[in-house]
This record gives sequence, C-alpha cells and structure tokens, in this order.
Amino acid sequence: MKTELQVDVKDIDHLGIIAGIIDEIGIVKIIDQEIGTHAQEKVSAGLVVKAMIINCMGFITAPLYLFSQFFIGKATEHLIGVGVEAEHLNDSRLGRVLDQLYEYGVSLLFLKIACAMAKCFGIKISNAHIDGTSLSVHGKYLKSVEGEQSSAEDILSLEEELEPVAININHGYSRDHRPDLKQFTLSLLTTGEEGIPLFMQVGDGNELDQNAFPKMIQEFQSQWLGEQPEIYVMDAAFYTEKNLKQCSESINWISRVPLTIKAAQELTQILLPEQFIKSNLYEKHSVCAVCNEYAGVKQRWIIVESELRRDAELKSLSKRIEQSLTLKIKSLKSLQNKEFACEADALIAAKDFEKTLNYHLLDEIIILAKPHYQRRGKPKLGDEVSYYTYHIQANLAEDEIVINTHRNQAGRFILATNLLDEKKWTNDMILQEYKEQQTTERGFRFIKDPLFFASRVFLKNTKRIMALAMIMTLALMVYSLGQRQLRQSLKLTNSHLPNQKGQPTARPTLRWILQCFQSVHLVFVDGIKSSIQLTDRQKLILQFFSPSCHRYYFLS
Repeated sequence: MKTELQVDVKDIDHLGIIAGIIDEIGIVKIIDQEIGTHAQEKVSAGLVVKAMIINCMGFITAPLYLFSQFFIGKATEHLIGVGVEAEHLNDSRLGRVLDQLYEYGVSLLFLKIACAMAKCFGIKISNAHIDGTSLSVHGKYLKSVEGEQSSAEDILSLEEELEPVAININHGYSRDHRPDLKQFTLSLLTTGEEGIPLFMQVGDGNELDQNAFPKMIQEFQSQWLGEQPEIYVMDAAFYTEKNLKQCSESINWISRVPLTIKAAQELTQILLPEQFIKSNLYEKHSVCAVCNEYAGVKQRWIIVESELRRDAELKSLSKRIEQSLTLKIKSLKSLQNKEFACEADALIAAKDFEKTLNYHLLDEIIILAKPHYQRRGKPKLGDEVSYYTYHIQANLAEDEIVINTHRNQAGRFILATNLLDEKKWTNDMILQEYKEQQTTERGFRFIKDPLFFASRVFLKNTKRIMALAMIMTLALMVYSLGQRQLRQSLKLTNSHLPNQKGQPTARPTLRWILQCFQSVHLVFVDGIKSSIQLTDRQKLILQFFSPSCHRYYFLS
C-alpha cells in the first residue's frame, strides 16, 4: 500500500541572495563571537540579527511587533539556520538581542563587522564620505534629563521602568518634513563610489551635523583597523570656523561652503562667465578656483557652475519674480488707498514698503495731496479746505541689479578643500570626489524607503532604537556590497543583464535584480528539501553572485 507523500512549499524569493551575502560578510559569526552564545538559546544573537536583516530586505512594511509573522510561510530554517522556526523569532527574543547589541556598543560592533568586511572583500577607502539624517519615531519615550521624573504615561514597560535612556528622542530639524514627530539622528561614514557604510553613530534628535561630524571622524580614526582614508568629504554642515580650526591639521577634507557666508555669496555673484573653465570630466560643468583663507585656514575655493542646475534655477527665479509681482501689486493697491496725515508719513510708508520688495522697486513715486471740505459733495468755488490727506502713487519696476545678481549666481556652488597642491589634486578631481557624496545620500533614501522594514521606527525604548539603527545600517551594507559584487562580476566578464525596460546594462540596481526573484519556492517532500524551480533568467543572474548565494538555490 502506497503512503501519500507529504508535500510542503515554502517561499525563498530573493532572500537567498540576501542570506548568502550576510554569510559571506560573516555577520553571524562576528556577533556570536563578540556577544557570546548560551547553550539554552534556540537562536543565537547572530542568527537573530541575520533574520532582522532579511526582514529589512523583505520589500514589505513589517514593524517589529510583526517580526515573527514575516517568516510564516518562508523557508526559515533553510534561510537562517538549522532548527530555527518562525515562532523562535518572537518579540521577546528580538528585544533581548537588541538589548545585548546596545550593551556591547552599536558603533563599536558595527565597526568590527565593517573591518572584517573590508578586509574580506578588498574594500579600499581612499576617500570617506560623511553625512547625517534624521529618522522620525512613533510613541513616547522616557525623559532623559537627569533628576526629572517621567510621568506614568511615559513608562511603557515595567521591565524598563526608570532605566536611563541612551539618547534623547526629541524634536529637531526634520529631514522627513515631519516636525510633529520626535526623532533621532543617524550619521554614516561610507566609501566613495559604492557607498558601503563603514561607521555609524546614533545621536540625539536635535543634534546638529556640524557637531557630530568631527566627533565621528575622531572615533573612526582611533578604532578603524584598516588603512585610513586620505580625504574626508562632507556637506556644508561641516564648514564652520570651529570645525576647520579643529580638523585641518589632522585630516584632508573637502566640504561644500554654505552661501550664508557673505564672502561665498558675493563670490558666486560677481564672477563673470569668462572666468570659468570647462570641466574635462563633466560636460555641463565649469569651474573657477581661487585661493582663500577662512577661520585662519589656507584653502582652495572651487566655484562650480552647472548648466543643468543653472537652467532649473533660472526657471525657478522667473517663477518667483512673477509670483512676487502678483502679490506686491495687491499690496501696493492697498497702500495707495491708505490716507496719510502728512507728506512725510506717506514717503516713510513708501520707503518701508519698498524694503519688503525682493525683486522690484517703486518707480515714479508721487505723493498726492487730497483736499477735504466741511460740506459733503462737490466743493463750490470759494469753499475753504478743512484739511488734506496724502496718498501714494507709484508703479512697480523690476530691480535689474538684484535680478541680474540672482541670474549670475544661478547654478553656482562652492567647494572648499585644504588640499592645496593643484597638480596632485586638480579642480576636476575635487569635484569628482564631492559628487560621490551622492552615494551616502542614496543610502539614507534606502533606509527611509517605505518598501523596507527600516522605514518606520515603532520601538519605544531608546536603547533598542540605537540597536535597530545598527540593523538598518547593516542592511544597507548588505545591499551596497551585493550591488558592488554584481556589477564587478558583470564588468569582469564583459556581460550585461536586462534592466526594467529590457535593455542590456552592466550596472543594474540590486533592487531590480531582487525583484526578479519573486515567487521562488523551496519544495519539501516528507519534510526533506527537494527542489527549487528557477527560470533561465534567474539562473543567469545567480551566476554573477558568490557561491554563498548559490547554495540557497541548490546551485553547485
């Protein structure tokens, strides 16, 4: 008598690629070595972190309290480790691991993983890019002011009652455009072209980048085991007198100059087009370099003019001028209807109104005296004037000097650096280094993408939020490294893969590649792994990933 076979189907999708990259980095091994394991644990801390990263990359919004539900229907044991079931990944185990990560030190632990990753994959960091962002949080948090009592509604868990918090979750400048929500800040140090994160720090919700960057550089330099970066590239937040005096002796830096500095603003306005030289690297860019000294530090200022940016800013300027004119015409009519007791008061009001004009000035100003009589109606010959009121009559005209100044400034920004050797570091090279800052900004967009688990923070304990920020950054590391490996493999073999439009490309995004692996299943027969059906395209793509990824799809 034949027994009926028990067939079960579990989802793998793209998660086998993610699991393979995690394995290749060695994240599980490093975390278990540093935090330790216990014989009674069903799932080690390293495996829980692996599961969290896989959850991050699941392309669904699944807050932490739905963590274990994420793995229902997936080949959990196959993806994470022997004996691991979805019910083992409960919120209690998750919370304990996050606590362990915090107690060890999230920045230190992340740095150790990054050091091992850089050594294993030959990541060179000739330049390091630093940037910061804010992430909004939902819920209430224990107050962190020493000696201040938390209200009963602030205490969310008896287990954590009155524990001191690690960072301040509070209001600050919100890059998410959510000033109604409290937040924390996340600063990253990444490699240049690939944007692979090497160091991360979590800060208070109102911490400024200008204060965070120097501290981050100092800590990275003291703890990084590999080769130190030759250059640090940062945005305008770094460029303050204090930071320049503090850092210029110890590091080479490139920074954008904030146009709130009067000398920088004037320079972008007065330079003539013929003073710029076309960039050899960027077709629609021109540069002009000047020597300067700011905060007592000798430096080069490289004024960059972008044609595309100039066109966009000129269109925006024309729109602002038009909108301003419409608004000020209404205001001028209201002013002209107003009565003044004397001519001097009318002139003062006209001058005050002119101060509110951004792109216009008052033209043909005339103060009209209007007589008033005791008797109503049309005055008769010989009637005496009781008093006069004074009225403004004027027209609005474009302020050509101001508008031309704005037009001249359009599309221009300034880069500063203490790399003074123009032969070794040409203007184009400085511009190229700064443009790679976009990779760090793309990393923040990845973290905040609503398709990723890390886009929302629901945890209501600041220590666990700090640990979760490390998980977010590890997910970014896995993604960036996977995309780097894929593109390198395509380049080495002179191969291409079809993009979203079916066109061949040697630089596909990993996100698109992962989407090509939807509806991949692992079939179990009588509880034994049997087979995985892959399309020809999926098999082709997997050739460009490492053997660590292949084994999750039963490829030799």
